[in-house]
Amino acid sequence: MCSRPNRQADLYSRIWITRRELTTVHTYSRLIGLVVCVASLVAGGLLASCTQLDMGTVFSPPGTTTTIIIVRHADRDQTDNLDEPLNAAGLIRAQDLADVLQDRGVTAIYSPALTRNRQTADPLAERVNPVRVEYSLVEAADTKALANTFVDDVLRDHAGEVVLWIGNTGPIIEGVQSGNLQEIYARLGGTGDPPIRYPDLYTVVLHDDAPPTFTMETYGAQ
Repeated sequence: MCSRPNRQADLYSRIWITRRELTTVHTYSRLIGLVVCVASLVAGGLLASCTQLDMGTVFSPPGTTTTIIIVRHADRDQTDNLDEPLNAAGLIRAQDLADVLQDRGVTAIYSPALTRNRQTADPLAERVNPVRVEYSLVEAADTKALANTFVDDVLRDHAGEVVLWIGNTGPIIEGVQSGNLQEIYARLGGTGDPPIRYPDLYTVVLHDDAPPTFTMETYGAQ
């Protein structure tokens, strides 16, 4: 397993990034494509996805069982600040999350590069010292592309491990809310309500010979 990344890149926000990603041409081409996508969306006054969500059944690599835990970032105040930090209740919930997950074998934490997501991860990270990977705001802007990329990254780099995703619900546009939480849940084959409430904690087990299985629970203040 790779160690915690030791190099940072600034692309609208600071992200942890692995040495593999720094030397992969595919990563740069993907970023360029996303920049063009986001620029065109902004120019058109839109917020949407430029990508189709992959919908095939997700399997863990042969001989492995991979677990993905999905939560929303902890509580924050609703303001116009894009990078709003956690409020007092959110800081308590972040500690609650660490209490719940510290013995579940989490080896990696993934999230967009937002303060509230990072603060949600910090207490658990201090206890279990996982690999931490953050996607820049440019990468996170196309939520379907982010869902595809996240699942691919987990299967390539963390097969057989337990990975935590700390996500976001996204804005409501024309009555539709489609954040990275909803898209990742759909990409993994989830049906019904996605984990968009602060207390929601969904565990998705990826098998090598059967469709994923889902467990829904809650944690912290309801």
